[in-house]
Amino acid sequence: MTNQQMIDYIKQQLQQGVNNEVIKTSLIANGWQSADVEEAFKLITTQSQLSQSDSAQQPKSFNKIILLVIIVIGVLVIIRGAIGYFVFIRNSPTPLTTQKTPGQISTQTTTQEQTTPKPTEKLEVSLNSWMKYTDPQNRFSFSYPPAFGTLSQGTNNGFGDRVAVIRFSEFSSRMQNEKIVLGGEVALTKDFILIDIQALGGLYDSITLEAFPDTLRNNIISNLPELTATNFCEELTKEQHVDLSKSVFASLSQQQKDAIISMDKTRNIDPKIIRCDVVGDTVTFHKEVTAEFGKFKSRQNIYGAIRFLTSPFSSFQIIRATVETPTQEMLSNITSVVKSFK
Repeated sequence: MTNQQMIDYIKQQLQQGVNNEVIKTSLIANGWQSADVEEAFKLITTQSQLSQSDSAQQPKSFNKIILLVIIVIGVLVIIRGAIGYFVFIRNSPTPLTTQKTPGQISTQTTTQEQTTPKPTEKLEVSLNSWMKYTDPQNRFSFSYPPAFGTLSQGTNNGFGDRVAVIRFSEFSSRMQNEKIVLGGEVALTKDFILIDIQALGGLYDSITLEAFPDTLRNNIISNLPELTATNFCEELTKEQHVDLSKSVFASLSQQQKDAIISMDKTRNIDPKIIRCDVVGDTVTFHKEVTAEFGKFKSRQNIYGAIRFLTSPFSSFQIIRATVETPTQEMLSNITSVVKSFK
């Protein structure tokens, strides 16, 4: 019998570009029945086909575009709508103004005074013309460029460590000029810091970790280095982050250990750090990695900014993955959004 948690996990993995066989192997290695996994995939495929048949504007060349994207970026994406926003999330995104939990969008521009940036803060930009989002529970606020588009509820909003997740219609995961953009959501987290889009491999990604049973998941997290502004750049360079020779992992089968190693390398093979700048509590980074999904491989750029916070929150971050190298302006905007958190 299929499990909704499994279905949600599969959809989220597909959203992040993980190959079907990799997902199946990971689930089976961690206790899920093969028949249930196959049934879940069939159900998801059926739902996708129904969604596509409802679209009167599905382009005839779409399959060719998908094939090209798979070869170039090495991700497998399932289409839900005619225009092709490639996002499968636990709760379907709807405008924040209609949600009870994510909040309302302030239409005012920020009133923060422009200051002359210090020499070590070259990534700062003026926020005077930006929009401001204020959480309805008054937990936080942040500013963002109008070009990022409208706001809606993001992936796993309010679930687990993800206190609040907000996506942008023009900046977050979507098809842009026949190229896929992954990530680009604002995520406010609590407790142990996990990073979006497998920026430090799958073991630091909250969605990827859902493949493991709770006990094993907790053991993995407790044996990962706790990320800080001081050690983030060092951990960013590593392919492997957990020592499976520790006694806590002694009872695991070799298949389970192999699954953990493989997940640690998800979108994290041969990382090359282009930049990793630390200014106070904020880290801005850009790295190149090889993403391998089944027989498909591609070199990708993963970049973003993370601000390390004090309790009750742990981080505020925006992480993105594209084939194209990010521009200085893009990194500046991402950093300024993260630093505007209040």
